[in-house]
Amino acid sequence: MSRPRFLQAAWIVIVIIAISSVLIAVPAYAGTSESKPAVTRIIWDSYYYGGVPEGQVPGQWQPFASIDSDREGAKAGEELWLRAKLPYQNNSTNQLMVYSYVVKPYEISLLVDGKPVFASDKLLPPGFISWKIVAYEAGASDQVLLARLSPHHNLEKGFEVWLGGTSDLALKLMRTEAPMWAGAIVLALLCAISFVLYLLYRSQVLFIYFAVFFASIAIDLTVLWGGWQYAIRPESLMTWGSVIHLNWYIGHASGILVTHAIVGTKGSKWIRNLGYAVMFYGIVALAGWLLFGERVQLLFYQLFYEYISPGLLLVLIVVLFRALKRRRDAEIKVFAIGNVLFVGGLAFGRAVSGQFGLFPSTQTLLTSQHALAQISWTFIGFGGALCCLGIIIIMRLLRMTRLHSTNMALQKVNGELQNANEKLSRIDDIRSNMYSEVSHELNTPITAIKGYVQLMLNGTIPPGETRYLQVIHDKTLVMERMVDDMLEIARLENKHIKFDYELLPFSEFFEHLCSKVQLDMLEQGFVFIWTPLQDESERSGRSAAIYADPMRVEQVVVNMLSNARKFTPAGGVIQVEAKIDESEAMKEKVIIRISDSGHGIIKEEQEHIFERYYRGQAAKTSEVTGTGLGLTICREIMSAHLGEIGLESSSDFGSTFYICFPLRFVDLREQEEAGEK
Repeated sequence: MSRPRFLQAAWIVIVIIAISSVLIAVPAYAGTSESKPAVTRIIWDSYYYGGVPEGQVPGQWQPFASIDSDREGAKAGEELWLRAKLPYQNNSTNQLMVYSYVVKPYEISLLVDGKPVFASDKLLPPGFISWKIVAYEAGASDQVLLARLSPHHNLEKGFEVWLGGTSDLALKLMRTEAPMWAGAIVLALLCAISFVLYLLYRSQVLFIYFAVFFASIAIDLTVLWGGWQYAIRPESLMTWGSVIHLNWYIGHASGILVTHAIVGTKGSKWIRNLGYAVMFYGIVALAGWLLFGERVQLLFYQLFYEYISPGLLLVLIVVLFRALKRRRDAEIKVFAIGNVLFVGGLAFGRAVSGQFGLFPSTQTLLTSQHALAQISWTFIGFGGALCCLGIIIIMRLLRMTRLHSTNMALQKVNGELQNANEKLSRIDDIRSNMYSEVSHELNTPITAIKGYVQLMLNGTIPPGETRYLQVIHDKTLVMERMVDDMLEIARLENKHIKFDYELLPFSEFFEHLCSKVQLDMLEQGFVFIWTPLQDESERSGRSAAIYADPMRVEQVVVNMLSNARKFTPAGGVIQVEAKIDESEAMKEKVIIRISDSGHGIIKEEQEHIFERYYRGQAAKTSEVTGTGLGLTICREIMSAHLGEIGLESSSDFGSTFYICFPLRFVDLREQEEAGEK
């Protein structure tokens, strides 16, 4: 997947999180309010505090509305009895669904008209929500439902009983858990995204912390409500619950590590160590349960959730506040907003249920009725915090993408700099080679001239001897040509040469040029073969032409033929042919190919032969004169004509160069009339 599409997918996930957080925030019992008579929550009308002999029920009852003010009664006994009326149902058998959120263990018993219908079993460690559906036989009129809670002071989070048919209660359970499952799926997606990002950016350890954190919270949402318990054998629930306890500790630890990765500095390694300490605490709690039993695990659980967890939250708030004072970049601001949402939802939920502050306070049954509202408000804040974490992932990903793009640009620049350095190095080598070659080439004729002049001055040879004067003249011409080449390449590169362009009929020009060269080639002992241009366009009354400076075109062709002659042994074959290339529509070209039967150019030298002052090994070993400017001059002339020049092929049997000009067509009749005039 490309990075832009990945970013789009990540934004979609964030939107899904926002929607899911809203769904999760809806109170769990909102879908089953009294406006839906299929499922009804039992409303208690009276209560009784105190112990009752086995098989008996309380005889004295107090109005349920006064239970909060009955502090003395709450301390008097270890049992709490509740009473309510069961409305008459047409069905012969009805269902009751018992809801309980166990933080500290307590027993629940239900009786209908004095007959026991439910007794809770201790199957899970503390910290889980449990649902249990039980059946009872409906009577001919309203019935009395009694609930016995022992010990009642352990009731903190929530206890409710719902009345309805089996299918209606199951539907309520599904509606209650659906937002949690949706949230778990979204968190699993975020976990996968974070893990993939960690694989892409190994330096960003924050992504692996996010992956662990999201995975832990996804598991928490999956197991928070009781539906999963029906897929596990009852005898295995305690083991699974203890393992999930370890996951809770890991979730807290990874949350601390996320905080360190976002706001941490060099001097805040203690925050990271605090996260590792929480993880170690969870391992010790699990080991304590395995070695010493459930009581040790309960001790660790209550110690952590009642005291350590709120303390950690306060510490992280202080750390975040100090980080905001040091720097206020967008990432820390978003993280701060997420923490404010989470703490705000938690505090507001506690306020709704009668608790203020972060530390627990005494809870009664009335305040416990609002436990679901507290959970929901906590989820509102937590859902907002997750959205902020998702935004941080996007921000970090965008930053990594920009950094990756910058690195790619830097690598490109580094590559260009490396190429430039290599080119400068080659230029330096060429310059050194130029000094060596030019000094050598100039020194040879100068030495000859100096020698002959010295002999004439000494009287060794007669002054004015024609033969020696001719040698001096020839050597002078060689030096003059070398100097002219150096001046010409400088003028060509600086655009100081003016070209006299004209529309040049190519066939006539090419034949005239080859005819002029042919005699010279034969005199020097070479086999010269040239093929005239086959101009098919002449049949339609047109003639091929090029817009060029004839003197410069001749200079290029003659220079190329001169090179071919230098590197071809006597008696060798030199061929020249011209063809029209019509492979590209509206871009016809005329190509001149010059082939020799020399020893070719080695592969390592082929890409350098058009560089200034470059002379191949063959030129040096065969003592061919020159400065290495001929091909460079030809390249500059062809560039001025918008043409091309290059090496087409080379082997041990010779080389083939090509010269390419843009082609134009002229009308033959107009050309003849112009010639007559």
